[in-house]
Amino acid sequence: MSVPRFASISKTIQFTTVALIVFALVASLRFLALTGFPDDHYVHLAGAQQMLHGEWPSRDFVDLGAPLTYAISAAAQRIFGQRQLTEALLMACAFGLGAVLTLRAGVMLTGSVILGIAAALLELLVYPRTYSYPKMVLYAAAVVAFVWYAARPSVARIVGLAALVACAALVRHDHGLYIGIASLVAVVLSPIPSDRYRGVLSVAILAAAVFVFMLPYFVYLETVDGIIAHLQRGVAFAALEVQRQRLTMFGHPLYDEWLLAAVWIAPIVALATLLVPVIRRREGAWMIARGVLPIVVLAIVANAGLIRDRLDVRLPDAIVAPAVLMVWLVYQAWRLPVRPVGIAARAVASIALLLTMRYAAVMGNVEEQLDRANVLAGLDRVPERLVSLVRDMDRPWAGRLVPSAVAGEMRPFFDYVPRCIPPDQRLLVAAWLPEIAVLSQRAFAGGQIWFMPGALKAPADHALVMRRLEHQRVPVAVFRRPAYDEIALEFPELDRYIKEHFSEVASWSLGGDDEVHLLMDKKQSTGTDAKTSWPCFRPS
Repeated sequence: MSVPRFASISKTIQFTTVALIVFALVASLRFLALTGFPDDHYVHLAGAQQMLHGEWPSRDFVDLGAPLTYAISAAAQRIFGQRQLTEALLMACAFGLGAVLTLRAGVMLTGSVILGIAAALLELLVYPRTYSYPKMVLYAAAVVAFVWYAARPSVARIVGLAALVACAALVRHDHGLYIGIASLVAVVLSPIPSDRYRGVLSVAILAAAVFVFMLPYFVYLETVDGIIAHLQRGVAFAALEVQRQRLTMFGHPLYDEWLLAAVWIAPIVALATLLVPVIRRREGAWMIARGVLPIVVLAIVANAGLIRDRLDVRLPDAIVAPAVLMVWLVYQAWRLPVRPVGIAARAVASIALLLTMRYAAVMGNVEEQLDRANVLAGLDRVPERLVSLVRDMDRPWAGRLVPSAVAGEMRPFFDYVPRCIPPDQRLLVAAWLPEIAVLSQRAFAGGQIWFMPGALKAPADHALVMRRLEHQRVPVAVFRRPAYDEIALEFPELDRYIKEHFSEVASWSLGGDDEVHLLMDKKQSTGTDAKTSWPCFRPS
């Protein structure tokens, strides 16, 4: 009895050591290679900042379905300080955790630490955008949870799956949908032993547990906004996004085409690999299928929901489940007898995985990421990169972390804000420029993080913005042409409000007809800023 115990301890130590190394390497690279957050990341940073100002999603500002995403960033900044360094560390550690969970999933499915590392490495190489860290954690946790549940179904484990589904739904509603569908499959395939109704009782327990976990949010949402209105708003925006980012299947670079094929072929081949032995009633086939089929379903629904144009931006969001299935397929190939068919299967599976990793490195610009982290210049240069990165985060609009051309042009404004705009006053940003409020460290006005033609254009949405503006102190407005001209046509009340209250004090050209305009309410001014000659709104 002592030998298995020591063997188990040895495997635990081995996995823990590898997991710590993977976490450290992934988190370090993600942090050191950071060159600023993209605008989508600033959307949830703006929501987090609004929460730090005492406001709540849906009640005080429009939330399209990501309340926990805002809350996690807000909590981190409340504890460790409201600055970009906090979010950068949160992001890097979350990617490290996602890699460890992916490693764990690979080891649980294959028993091989090497194949687990390969799955985590593929996830790293494709290099998801910074705002994708919740996806890496949630989908890797889901894969681990499905295998864990299938190993020993129980009511407690169903409740664990339900908690994960609810957490995913609060991070972003569609994540809850995708993980919920796969969880449903997991419970149907592996009902609890006491379920005499062929899975009906198990499904009922899952549904009831998800409902109980989500009930406080449902009550809150119905009270402050209305569940139906909230869902309609989210569905309308999702439809607009799908239309704007519709995926074309051809005409992409080779690495894009390969990776798109790989993430779709992996679940299809895995499904065939599972079904053939189940149909032939091979011993143990159903036990394997119970753990892997939910991952297949997760890969299919996540691919369908997350992958849009551009591929280099959207495909990495869905990489977790396909990556785990790819290493599982390699494992299955190497289990085949050493015969011509088995040897060919081993070669095809291994080469396909290596090629996928190679093309993932191309898509993720891994060589460039290593260069940004100063790794290619020698490990002795890494501390220098660390110091400069932390320094740049104090004024991200002035250094190499500037998130957009607009933010770069508006440097004088971001330096002006601490001098002249009190922390309790707001900015009206009538454009898709979520970084403006965050870099200014001021709350956004009107209860909308951004304004975009075609989005949130229902009369009720417009009326809510105007009601909120009536009770807010808003000395500054920013808009961007030519997009604002379309917004003004859809939202004449807002355009009238801006024209009546604000006068232009500066504008910046970004090329062609692309211009950003800065306006201020001079009636509220208490003086003039010495450096810019703009109105100042600090109390005298």
